[in-house]
Amino acid sequence: MKAADILSLSDLRTKQVHVPRWGMDVTIRELTLEEGVQLSRLYGRVSKEGDSVTLHAEDVAKVVAWGVVDESGERVFSDDDVPALARKNRDALMLLFREITALAADAEDAEGN
Repeated sequence: MKAADILSLSDLRTKQVHVPRWGMDVTIRELTLEEGVQLSRLYGRVSKEGDSVTLHAEDVAKVVAWGVVDESGERVFSDDDVPALARKNRDALMLLFREITALAADAEDAEGN
C-alpha cells in the first residue's frame, strides 16, 4: 500500500437531492475533513437568540459551494462563486445546506457507533 493508493480513493458519500425551485436534481457530497473543520468555525459565528439561530448568507452559500458536485465528483461552484450563490433563492440554498450538513452529521454518527 502506498499513499497514492489511499489519496486516489473516492471516499466521500454522495446523494441526489431534488431542488424544486430549480426544477432539477443536484448531487451533493459529504464534506471533507478540512471543510468540516471550517463548518465548525462557521457555526462559531452563528447568532443565537433563544431557540432560533441566524446563519450568515455567505456562510450558507460556502457550504453549498463545497458540497454540490458534478457527475465526476468535482465541485460545481468555486469559492469565487459564493457571493453570487448567496443571492440565489433562499429555499433552494437552505434545502441543500440542510442536506449537506445532514450527510456530515450522519458520517459523525456512524463513526461514533
